[in-house]
Amino acid sequence: MEIKVDVYSNKMVLSSEGRSMTFHSKEPFTTTRLLIGKFYVAEECLKNAVKEYGAIGFFKRAPKIIIQPHEYLEGGLSEVEDRILREIALGAGAREAHVVVK
Repeated sequence: MEIKVDVYSNKMVLSSEGRSMTFHSKEPFTTTRLLIGKFYVAEECLKNAVKEYGAIGFFKRAPKIIIQPHEYLEGGLSEVEDRILREIALGAGAREAHVVVK
């Protein structure tokens, strides 16, 4: 399964195969300077979202996650921000993680 994750301030929208669900973080992961300023909070939000979306389970293969930030993009992503996005996707159970910036 391939899941697209759109990241906004303190929320993530998961979509795949014409189905979409929005997940709000229980506590804020966005700070005044970074879209993901609190790594573990964002990772937990995505992990719970992927589980609730039904993308992981006992007999299911780990999903491929394509993650796209939509805010805090002035000047593009730094290497650190790119790494953060990849790491939260892998920490949420993805077998592959790709970051897309448009």
